[in-house]
Amino acid sequence: MTLIGLDPTSGPLSEAKGRPARRRPGLDGAVIGLVSNGLGESDKILAAIGEEISKYVNVAGVVKVRKPSVSVPPEPIDWEKLINQTTVAVAGFGG
Repeated sequence: MTLIGLDPTSGPLSEAKGRPARRRPGLDGAVIGLVSNGLGESDKILAAIGEEISKYVNVAGVVKVRKPSVSVPPEPIDWEKLINQTTVAVAGFGG
């Protein structure tokens, strides 16, 4: 049996180009996106995270998205929801 070792290092990173995206000072008034991979209890855990965030800040809403599989991105219509309707998103991974 042959073992192949992979080197996870990439060396020095190139200098960043452009500028960082604008950040909000807080989450008050934000719409929170919750992205689940659908495994295990990820839907329930993300719902609980959304509820917990709502206890501490005045969010304007929550958009829930469930990916069709762990190995693929959200469906195009769900990407559009996240891009156009949310301020910030939380991705959860169940197992």
